[in-house]
Amino acid sequence: MKTILRNIVIILTYLTSIPFLRRLFLTKPLLRVWCLHEVKDSQIGELEKKIQYLQKEYNIITPTQFKDRELFKDKVNVLITFDDGFESWFTNVLPVLAKYNLKALFFVNHGFLEKSERLTEQGHSLGGHSYSHKRLTELSGQDLEAEVKRSVMSEFFAYPFGDRRSFNEEVIDQIKQAGFKYAFNILPGFNTEKTNPYLLHRDSLDPDVPDYIFRLWLKGSYDWVKMLF
Repeated sequence: MKTILRNIVIILTYLTSIPFLRRLFLTKPLLRVWCLHEVKDSQIGELEKKIQYLQKEYNIITPTQFKDRELFKDKVNVLITFDDGFESWFTNVLPVLAKYNLKALFFVNHGFLEKSERLTEQGHSLGGHSYSHKRLTELSGQDLEAEVKRSVMSEFFAYPFGDRRSFNEEVIDQIKQAGFKYAFNILPGFNTEKTNPYLLHRDSLDPDVPDYIFRLWLKGSYDWVKMLF
């Protein structure tokens, strides 16, 4: 029921034209970041279909293009990311990314680190996702420092869980001290040049979310949630 109500709100918000008008006033270029987790066998076709849509309507960028700010201004840019660590990445995700010549950013926990070399061998990028996927705001002092510094070290970090309760000033300070330059949550929204690099928005959407919801969501029809929660 909750999902149905959410979808109704997304549709009604889109029909108001507010998402379209809001995009006109945002600083260009614009970036959406798609966050995925496991991709099951039954979801491969849906993943491909959504990638085909993104290639037609958006500008899919690589993690390197993100860092170098090589973004289109006449199209919304999309960065594809994955969280946690799943065997299905190797069987279901990598073949699809290779088929469409795409490079993604994989945020992995320490337990998946030994297998992550298979991702970088194919040209994908790694990001830190903490050592053991604990909610960082519930830690402090040496515990927080250890959870962050024992993470995969790169320029990128994704807060475990990613909601508003997953980060605060202390956590962000620790992320900075550890050397990360960018940190992502899962609050939906457009990223612009004005977006705090440690509060980057992502859209957490499974491959089999209905196509119409996927499209309206990326247009900004559910961005209001970040203002309310």
